[in-house]
Amino acid sequence: MKKIGFLGLLGVILFYVFYTKFTLGLIVIGVYFLFVLLSLKKKNTIDSIVNVSIEYSKKSKIVLMVFMFVGALTASWLASGTIPGIIYYGIKFINPNLFIFFSFLITSIVAFFLGSSFGAASTIGVALMAIARSGNIDVNIVGATIISGIYFGDRWSPLSSSANLVASLTGIDIYTNLKNMIKSMIVPYILTSIFYIFLSKNYVLNTSESNLLVLLEDVYNIDVRFIFIPVISIIVFSLLRINVRKSMAVSIVLASIVAIFVQGENILKIFEYLLLGFYKFKGTSLETIIKGGGIKSMLNASALIIVSCSLVGVFEQLNILNYIKAKIQNVKTRGELFRNTILVSIITGIVGANQTIAVIMTEQIIESVYDDKKIERKDLAKDIENTAIVIPAITPTNIACYVPCTMLGISNVQFIPFAVYIWLIPLCTYIYYRFILKNKEF
Repeated sequence: MKKIGFLGLLGVILFYVFYTKFTLGLIVIGVYFLFVLLSLKKKNTIDSIVNVSIEYSKKSKIVLMVFMFVGALTASWLASGTIPGIIYYGIKFINPNLFIFFSFLITSIVAFFLGSSFGAASTIGVALMAIARSGNIDVNIVGATIISGIYFGDRWSPLSSSANLVASLTGIDIYTNLKNMIKSMIVPYILTSIFYIFLSKNYVLNTSESNLLVLLEDVYNIDVRFIFIPVISIIVFSLLRINVRKSMAVSIVLASIVAIFVQGENILKIFEYLLLGFYKFKGTSLETIIKGGGIKSMLNASALIIVSCSLVGVFEQLNILNYIKAKIQNVKTRGELFRNTILVSIITGIVGANQTIAVIMTEQIIESVYDDKKIERKDLAKDIENTAIVIPAITPTNIACYVPCTMLGISNVQFIPFAVYIWLIPLCTYIYYRFILKNKEF
């Protein structure tokens, strides 16, 4: 029955990606079937391929649940006036001459407290993008600042599932892991801030001709006593280290209550928004600014993650990971080893199509190499944080890149040159190993 169910699900996904013309989905499915054929050529049976695909596809369950909550959270915050409230007060108080820099700074802070890249993108990220659209700033540049900011928090927050995963895999304490990352974080963060301050001077937020504040006042009750309750709840729950899915669920419920009793929405409409997204202002001047979210918006990402996890299973069956491991072992210096770790992270980021899978695969491939070179576990953890955690964020086929871009409504390619914090983390670390350590041999 499980095999029939999996094949049925694969058929549904195939129909969906063709029907919606989801190009990236078609590519990933094509790659999956290509490696299935290769596995058959290696004398593996259909049964064994399906079994390993089922086993690995199960790893997507938790991520799929997070996708559901993220989609519903964005829609509920739009309906409750939470995101419009952030937009309203953001336009009032953010310096338009430094908007790009403040987008990075604010997102970094929020992501640190939430410990969730998707959570930060779906909340403060959506709000900042709406401000950018209203002020006629290049959305791909602003999107890059937001994605840089959310992965600052995802990498360095004690609440981050990614940081905790790396600590768990390498067998070190989470706070040792965070402390160890500070040195490799400071220079990239300062350089990124300088770059965005410079960029802000060339991309100024245009608020002079905007009547957005008046429009928001007309359609929302912008009462700070109520509209920020969902924000407060999710921050408090995060600080208390309550599971991110539970904190999102509570915030969704609170936002729905605010939407009904403060914004005058009816309960059936709320369910519609949670499922299909918030598109209340079609045909009005708010149509391109206040919109999005809903579980439906996460269908593409869900299809990607299911097929990608199955693909990793086929990779495991073909022993491709062992082949990669054999190719990276012959290194003489710390710089060469980190360079190879970057290359491995690029491969796992593409193949795994999910940050968690990329981290696990990278750790499995490089762990024995680091052990052979007598490198401490805390340094293994740091190198994974500086590669496999951030590189998926600029890998267009990876969920870590695709999902935030979907939430923000930007291209999953065009933002990449401006996401300098993501680039600088591995680059600065490599420069340190290559030149500061004088290419010291093992």
